[in-house]
Amino acid sequence: MSTSIGIPVPDCNARRIQVRARRVSRDRVADLRHGNVTIPNGEEVAFDLGYALNYHKGLPHDVDGMVHRESYNDMVHMLCTQEYGALETLPVGGNRSAKNGSATNPPRYATTDRDDPGAGKHLGYRRLTSPCTGHVFDTEGADAGDYAIAPAPLADSDEVAAEMAELYVMALLRDASFADIAAGTAPTGLNVLVDALKTMPWFNGSFQPTNEPERRRYATRRQIGGSADLFRGSTTGAQTGPALSQFLLMGNDNTGATFKNDAGAVSDAADPASSFVGTGAEIGREDGFVLYGTQVIDQRSIVAQEGVDYLTTWAAWLDCQNGVDFNGLDMFRQRRRFLVTPRDIATYVHYDALYQAYLNACLLMLADGKFTKDRGLPETKSRTRAAFASFGGPHILSLVTEGATRALKAVWRQKWMHHRRTRPEVLAALLTLHENDPARFENEELRATLAGLRGKIPAAILDAVAARNGTLNDATANPDPAIRPKATADLPDDFPEIDDAKNFLLPMAFPEGSPTHPAYGAGHATVAGACVTVLKAFFEMYAPNGTPLPWPHDAVFVAERMGGNGSRRADIGPVAGMTIEGELDKLAANIAIARNMAGVHYYTDYFESLRLGERIAASILEDHMALYDEPVSMSFTSFDGERVRIASNGDAATVRVTDGAGRISPELWFDRYAA
Repeated sequence: MSTSIGIPVPDCNARRIQVRARRVSRDRVADLRHGNVTIPNGEEVAFDLGYALNYHKGLPHDVDGMVHRESYNDMVHMLCTQEYGALETLPVGGNRSAKNGSATNPPRYATTDRDDPGAGKHLGYRRLTSPCTGHVFDTEGADAGDYAIAPAPLADSDEVAAEMAELYVMALLRDASFADIAAGTAPTGLNVLVDALKTMPWFNGSFQPTNEPERRRYATRRQIGGSADLFRGSTTGAQTGPALSQFLLMGNDNTGATFKNDAGAVSDAADPASSFVGTGAEIGREDGFVLYGTQVIDQRSIVAQEGVDYLTTWAAWLDCQNGVDFNGLDMFRQRRRFLVTPRDIATYVHYDALYQAYLNACLLMLADGKFTKDRGLPETKSRTRAAFASFGGPHILSLVTEGATRALKAVWRQKWMHHRRTRPEVLAALLTLHENDPARFENEELRATLAGLRGKIPAAILDAVAARNGTLNDATANPDPAIRPKATADLPDDFPEIDDAKNFLLPMAFPEGSPTHPAYGAGHATVAGACVTVLKAFFEMYAPNGTPLPWPHDAVFVAERMGGNGSRRADIGPVAGMTIEGELDKLAANIAIARNMAGVHYYTDYFESLRLGERIAASILEDHMALYDEPVSMSFTSFDGERVRIASNGDAATVRVTDGAGRISPELWFDRYAA
């Protein structure tokens, strides 16, 4: 007797046969992605194999910050040959900034124990971050080994000079509001810095690219005409409207509930109330509350204290390179606020859950009726079907986060197995040491490289950095530094002497400086590229005539300082040219470039990694589309303006890419950033 009136077709063995066929078809798609070969920039084998321009934080260094060569060689050998057990034998750095320092005698810093500032405390050592992740295989989307990013620019190039100059200016403007920077109204000296940047070929339009990666990056680099052009991303959307994406500032509308403070008024203060009361009064977008089921995500953030930067003395910088753990020494403001300054968003990316900005954006778009799903999704155009398990909230929310782990595997392979690019804090230190005593560099080619880089960075910027470092290192002017400079008597006899006027160390937003993994590519930027691409593919970005959908809300928010511990968002009204896709592109740029604002990444890291993440997302979506038995498609515009459509008619997926000159092959698009 039948137990039901219908069974799924195919089922059981017939379905298993089809599953195998689908997986084989995915393998054929994957075979088309094997053309990429990663080529580093060659600096690792230059300079008499001194590795000065490569990543080696956490390994032993001499007092000049030069890595112990044998330790570096061992690290690379163990990484590339997957000798995981041997990695346990790598030496950690010692406390080279104090006499008789060693790994068993960590340094003491007078103010690190704030309960007893006079006592200080011993600090531990940091470990290398996931050095073996690049060897992990992946079966969804392309494998990590199928991706490549172009060689990083050479240290004495005009491009790196522009990157370092921009990083210095970012550090100097860390406490100015984005609104004031854009308006050119703060701080004192802003115009001097802008004018200095405008003398550089990369920022004034006079640069002549000599290779394809340079041409790509330069073509999208915003030229600086004024302060409103500072710190923008490479896409049109990132360069349109206010500096911060609306997805970092706005909240949901909800007519069924409100937040109230103790006085009973709707809360729009820096310290919103905790009660969630169903009174029928509205929560508006201006309140900044993202509804996460019955819980609430507040767009106000914990932010770091103004005026406190780190690693501005050679002693603290050197201990940091040797792996001394300065984590947890941050100083924070007493109250939360909307993101107002570069320091605010740098704090955000210091502690974020990596994909959280895109999860928040997804929640906002799902709850706001003005953001619709891509018209190529089956349920979008159905009279009887509603999206949920497929193409609904659970699907898109999980896929946004799912792309993040695959992005990290791919970029970690680039970091550790190929490029091993040094962090900006080290390049700034090399410039400082060269400025004070070039004879300390034995390699003549390295001296020439640093001299070339030094000559391309405007003196006005370097002078301003030295003055800033002098203020930070003056205990009377900076009464509570997290890491107080060591007394001269504690330093080894051969310790470098750094003239205050020639201290070009990069002031860092994080006490520990950069993470313990190489700079290139950037994890945050790769995840940004992947997650935002998924959002652009799932939600509709175009009108039926193919034009980009405009930003759907008249109110456009800009975070401004209000005085005291608070902040507010000004509603500046509609802004011409703002689009949904543009604000998503801007969100990716904001989060990725915020790592630059902290001092831990270069612009190149952002640019190339964003596009790496985009390709990762496209390959995942291509695999997903091949698993549906009915017509389905998604479309988005790439970060470089190509229109991409991923579709399936119930069999293998196809990718169609169109640029300004017409249709191009998906294989060419997939491979175009490798060199």
